[in-house]
Amino acid sequence: MGNVEASRDSIERKSYYFIINPAAKNAGSLKIWKKTKEVLDREGISYSFALTEYKGHGIELAREFLQKQGDALLVAIGGDGTIHEVANGAAGFPGAKIAYIPAGSGNDFARGEGISSKPMKALGGLLHSDGERPMDLGFYQTSSSEGYFLNSLGIGLDAAITRAVDQSRIKYYFNKLGVGKIIYLAYFLWKVMTYKPAEMEVQIDGDYYSFTNAWLVNVSNHPYFGGGIKISPNAKPDDGIFHILVIHTIPRFKLLLMFSTILWGGHLKIKGVESYLGRTIRITSSNLAPIQVDGENVGAGETFIDMQKHMVKLAVQGE
Repeated sequence: MGNVEASRDSIERKSYYFIINPAAKNAGSLKIWKKTKEVLDREGISYSFALTEYKGHGIELAREFLQKQGDALLVAIGGDGTIHEVANGAAGFPGAKIAYIPAGSGNDFARGEGISSKPMKALGGLLHSDGERPMDLGFYQTSSSEGYFLNSLGIGLDAAITRAVDQSRIKYYFNKLGVGKIIYLAYFLWKVMTYKPAEMEVQIDGDYYSFTNAWLVNVSNHPYFGGGIKISPNAKPDDGIFHILVIHTIPRFKLLLMFSTILWGGHLKIKGVESYLGRTIRITSSNLAPIQVDGENVGAGETFIDMQKHMVKLAVQGE
């Protein structure tokens, strides 16, 4: 389990509220929470916790707690969907801070923030650090939902892959074997052969762009998505700017070949890959293309996105 200790000063200063997704990684998150709880109890650290029971529950739990408590450190234990919900719940509460102990299959937020993939090491870093830094959030609005995202919003192929993975019956078995990331690759190969590109119009800070045969438009606040795919290598979650990527007019076979370059960010130099910077974006598609935020499906067809600079505070997790 590792040797995790916290100073008595940090125990007195901090109020921890853990929000755990018990379904993450085939309930592996519950094992991580059990170990976390053992450390907290052993060190005499004051905390409270709650388990999410349905999609969106993490948002409700965070808001309810902050309305009563005011200032608090909200710690998500789960996957990217869990920290996504906690961040949405914390938005609008100036005294709130968020933190993350990765317990999912993708853990893209942890990867981008340099948070250890080893849960107990991530916990140790949290308990030993008093630092914090501001985080940008992207506000989004579709025909059926609205909210905030930490990592990215995508419309098109990436959202189709996310939807297929989310609905997959074999995801359980991939996670059971400890190879949950591979399922994204499997569905990428399938969707590249079956997905139909669309005409898309993209408005970025008042400038209009039109694309035929667009595979996807991705608006990134963070470098990673899809379990380690470095979609926007230069994106930073605290600089007040989105990195927008458009992939269009690329044949299917070339898109397959391009996948290996995405893993390290080399795709930005390929013809048919356009990149932009912006703060306010509107995207429409001709075929009601699906939309995802932080790996969660949120609608189809059209979306509005706006940068919300320094909307939440992230607890710095040191070594």
